This record gives sequence, structure tokens and C-alpha cells, in this order.
Amino acid sequence: MAATMPTQDMTVAEVLETWPETVEVFQALKTACVGCVMAPFDTLADVARIYEMEPAIIMEALRQSVQSH
Repeated sequence: MAATMPTQDMTVAEVLETWPETVEVFQALKTACVGCVMAPFDTLADVARIYEMEPAIIMEALRQSVQSH
């Protein structure tokens, strides 16, 4: 059963595969996650750490994107 919302322990690749509309979120947050070779390995928590963002910011943006589609 697929997750209904992204979680911090999901990889970027899992999120993009499950919710393709989230591409826009990663781009809007000015990350290089879309197309990155590390996408299958980096979790959303890793992305927050790498880009020095509060995890809540990324998670809320992703949740809003998923809920609006």
C-alpha cells in the first residue's frame, strides 16, 4: 500500500515516483533533487539538512502539492 503523504524518511526518488507533481516543489525550493543521481538514496530529511532548510518547510510544501492534485 502506497503512502498517502510524503514522510521525512522517504527518498526523493520515492516521492517523485509516487507524486510526480512534486517536481515543482523541489524546483521552487531551488534544489537540484530532480534528476540528481542521489535521489534514490537521499531522504527528505537529508534534503533538509543538505540545503539547510527546516524539514517542516519541505514537508508542508510537499503536502500542499499532493493535496492539491
